Amino acid sequence: MERKKYKTDINDNQWEKVSNLLENNSKIGRPRKYDLREIINAIFYLVHTGCQWRELPHDFPPWRSVYYYFRKWKNKETWFLVHQMIHCNLRKKVGKNPEPSGAMIDSQSVKASQMAETRGFDGNKKVKGRKRHIVTDTLGFPLLVKVHDANLSDGKQAMDIIKSLFFWFNAIKIIWADAAYKGELADYLWCAFFCKLVIAPTIKTKGFQVVPKRWIIERTFGWFQWDRRLNIDYERKSKSAESMVYIASIRKMLNRFT
Repeated sequence: MERKKYKTDINDNQWEKVSNLLENNSKIGRPRKYDLREIINAIFYLVHTGCQWRELPHDFPPWRSVYYYFRKWKNKETWFLVHQMIHCNLRKKVGKNPEPSGAMIDSQSVKASQMAETRGFDGNKKVKGRKRHIVTDTLGFPLLVKVHDANLSDGKQAMDIIKSLFFWFNAIKIIWADAAYKGELADYLWCAFFCKLVIAPTIKTKGFQVVPKRWIIERTFGWFQWDRRLNIDYERKSKSAESMVYIASIRKMLNRFT
C-alpha cells in the first residue's frame, strides 16, 4: 500500500536529477532492501522538520537504515558532490556560467547542543556553539560550507576556507565580505589566486540597511531558518553539521527546477 505523501517528498523529475548521483543504478553488492528514493525522502523530512533520527515516521524505512546512508554519503563527500552537480545544472538553467566568477563569504553563529564534540563562545554574538562559515554565489546557494567552534575568528578561518574554495572553483575573480575579513586575506587572495576582496562599507545609520551584494548571503542565512534541523546545531560532529546544510540546499535547489 502506497503511503501518504509528505511535503518534503521529491517528485519524479527531482528524483531523476538525483538518482544517478547516488549510485541508484549500481549493480555491485547485494540488492538493496529499501528504495533509495525513500531514504532521501526520509532525510529531507528530518532536516526540514527537525525530528530526531529515532522519531522518523514509521512509514519511512527504519531510522538505522536511513542514518546508515546519511553517514555513508557524509564520509564519502557525496552530499557535497551531489550539491555541486545540482548547483552547476541550476546555474545553467537560469542562464549563468556553470562556474561562478563572483562570491560572498560570511559566518553565522548558532547554538550547539550538548551532544556536540566541541563548542566555543562567540563574544560578539553572545552565542555558545558553532559557526557556519559559508561561501555563496550570486544566486545565494553555498559553494562551500565549513563548521567550526564559535570562538574562532572569521579572518583566520577564512584562509583555510579560501584554499578549499579555489580547489573546486578557480574562476572566481571577486569576493565580497564584511569588515571581519580585513587584513591579510585581501593580499593572500590577490597573490595566490588573482582574486579581489571587496569589503562592504560600514553603515552607521539606525535600522536595517541593504548592503549591495552582501544582502545575498544574509538571505541565505535566512533560508536556513526554514529547516528546523538548522535552527540549532544538533550534530555531534561538525562534518555532520556541514552535511545538513548541503542537504537543505539540495532540497531548495531541486524545488527551483520545478
